[in-house]
Amino acid sequence: MLRKTIVTLVCVGCCVAASAQTSLESLKEKYEANKRDIEVVKEYVEALEKAKKGKEAERVTKEYMSRCPVLQVEDKDTYLLLNKYVFADPYSNVFEYGIYAMKKMKWDREDIPAGEDKATRLERLFRSLGSGVSGDNEIDKRYEVLMALSRNLNKEIDKQCEPYLQDKQYVLPLYDSLKLERLTYLVNKGQLLGQDAMRLKLAVNKALHAGNNVQVVRDLEVAANLNMTGVRGNYIVAILTVLSEGILDKELINNTLSFVLRQRDQEEAAGGSTNYYDLLSRLYTLVGDKDNADKYKKIGDAMEAERMERYKELFEATGSN
Repeated sequence: MLRKTIVTLVCVGCCVAASAQTSLESLKEKYEANKRDIEVVKEYVEALEKAKKGKEAERVTKEYMSRCPVLQVEDKDTYLLLNKYVFADPYSNVFEYGIYAMKKMKWDREDIPAGEDKATRLERLFRSLGSGVSGDNEIDKRYEVLMALSRNLNKEIDKQCEPYLQDKQYVLPLYDSLKLERLTYLVNKGQLLGQDAMRLKLAVNKALHAGNNVQVVRDLEVAANLNMTGVRGNYIVAILTVLSEGILDKELINNTLSFVLRQRDQEEAAGGSTNYYDLLSRLYTLVGDKDNADKYKKIGDAMEAERMERYKELFEATGSN
């Protein structure tokens, strides 16, 4: 009996798979004959995504956009189709127009469930964003697009502005004035998520390259006081570590040291785990306090060793599965 049931399920699965393949092939034929029809393209892309053919869906979407004028972005169906695959390159014209069109586009009003307050509504919206699937309401779809534009722009700003580790030393990305000018223009063009943090990173990067160290510390203090989302402890450590290599002004060193000590205390009180201690050791060395420099160096080394041990255990645990 069990054997018969298994055979039946296998046959049903094969039939479903065959049916889906036939449907996909018919949609492909329809698409090949109507490549400029947004409804046809959308239907084919959705079918490709359901069939887990993401790369093909991306190719079809980009191919469609390459044939259309940028004004086509103002069509809502086109706009939502482009969100996943085309609003990825901040240096493209369509990305800029995506920011512009979102402000201009008319979105249907949302039907708010009875008794739902603002906090519950926001929680529902972000829950749907986290799942990667739009809700039925257009406000959900609008936030999904807003999230994609904001995330991709922020990712490029991080790439151009955040120091990275090279041979255990923080290094600034090469300063590309044209790219940074473009990114600054885009940040100021629309109303994006995390906009203030993106502006701050661009301003800090510019000041750091110009040698305006006082402005760098001042901007970081303002961001920390405002609890600015996106300005993490690791970012502050990386920026100030680079800055500390060129500081000669004693007053600025003392101001930076006081700021870092406050950040460490606040983050530890909140349960954070950023390693401020290597930076503190550097700063104490600069003010001539060898005892504190050695003390914080040992604490920083111990924290790093513990972190590496946790990563090793995690790697071994996941690697054995």
